[in-house]
Amino acid sequence: MRVLCCNDSAKQSGIEPLLSLSTALALCPELLTLPQQPEREKATLQQLALIAYSFSPVVIIAEQGLWLELSGCEKLFHSYRKLLQQLQKNLSHYCTHIDMGIAGSADAARLLCLTGFRCELPESAELEQQLRLTSLSLLKVQRRQQQSFQQLGLTCLEDLLKFPRAELASRFGTGIVEQLQLLLGEKPCQLTRFKPPVSFHDLLQSTQGIFSKQGLLFPMKTLLQRLSIYLQARQCYCRKIEWRFEPLIGEHSSMCITLSGSQNSWTTLLDLSRLQLERIDLPASIETIILSSDDFVDGLPEGLDLFGTAPSSDKALTGEVNVEASRLIDSLRARLGPEALQQPVLGSNYLPEEAGKVVAPGKHQPLAVDHSGLQPLWLLPKPIAIQLRNQQLFWRQPLYILSGPRRLSDNWWQTDQQRDYYLACDNEGSRYWLFKQAGTDRWFVQGLFS
Repeated sequence: MRVLCCNDSAKQSGIEPLLSLSTALALCPELLTLPQQPEREKATLQQLALIAYSFSPVVIIAEQGLWLELSGCEKLFHSYRKLLQQLQKNLSHYCTHIDMGIAGSADAARLLCLTGFRCELPESAELEQQLRLTSLSLLKVQRRQQQSFQQLGLTCLEDLLKFPRAELASRFGTGIVEQLQLLLGEKPCQLTRFKPPVSFHDLLQSTQGIFSKQGLLFPMKTLLQRLSIYLQARQCYCRKIEWRFEPLIGEHSSMCITLSGSQNSWTTLLDLSRLQLERIDLPASIETIILSSDDFVDGLPEGLDLFGTAPSSDKALTGEVNVEASRLIDSLRARLGPEALQQPVLGSNYLPEEAGKVVAPGKHQPLAVDHSGLQPLWLLPKPIAIQLRNQQLFWRQPLYILSGPRRLSDNWWQTDQQRDYYLACDNEGSRYWLFKQAGTDRWFVQGLFS
């Protein structure tokens, strides 16, 4: 077992990378050692790749780092310098130390990797000179070939490039020629490009346990910020998120937040999660917090179109109203529960008493049904039969027809119902909505106008 990396305090005690663990403990008996965790390293690289994906469409996860192709991204950020400055700012939230290499190919950038982040691109001639002076010990070749390089007095890449390619292939194999082609950009990189996963799933663990709802807010904030980075990389919005809280021993607890509108703001999602968190019972000690989401809709960030211009004032005002209404609905639903809010809408039935229905907010799709006829807002619970006295309609007092009829026909596949609707009034001027059952002499009052 060897030391992979160490902090500044360990370096002051003589600890350095590749030192054996026994030697390191002999130099510093109080040394704190932590085992390498490849799965966590892989997850961290995935998170960093999501950040980098917002700066370049070509991101490659290789070994213990990322490769980004910056060519073609200059105009979007107005200059490579601004691109690198913004990239450094975003990565600094997750990385305390960054080593960086810049070259004309991915393999050359790996060989020219230096300590620290640089925001200025070096000149092409300078990069070519650095690459030629690179030590051959950095090439990925067998140990026997490295020994051959030393015996022949070959120390840097420039010495190797002096030989004809055919002679290199016959002496050292075709693999060394392929490496040179990749280094010089003569052959395209064959590594697989990174693509964001189609669903989001992330977790945080606390070995000491979390014992209060207030203590959950910080790790929940971290997970929601990661979700926001994922949504920005995919240029989409989420419609639903799911939380899962797992204890070390016992049953887990979960909650689901369904959004009435598209959302990618982690602050809004955290507020809704906090409101709903107050309504559920949690285990006494929580060890793992899991956030997942697979319900997404595509869309650009708010306020931008394809050319980066702001929308018109009318569209902006409409969008603002919809966003505020959506936030209100989501907040009430998170605090009171999903069944607390209902929305009356028009359905696909033509009969007035069956045309209206109650649904959850935001779950109704407008239907192409003609409800344009004059009718009162308020209907009676059930149509009430009207008396016909000497050809005079009577309900509490005589009624007089003002206009009509307007025929409605529905449910013809079950029981054909045809009604002729009329607008009527009484001696005091009150307006009534009446209908006559087609083919009969039966009259009913169904609604009253204000």
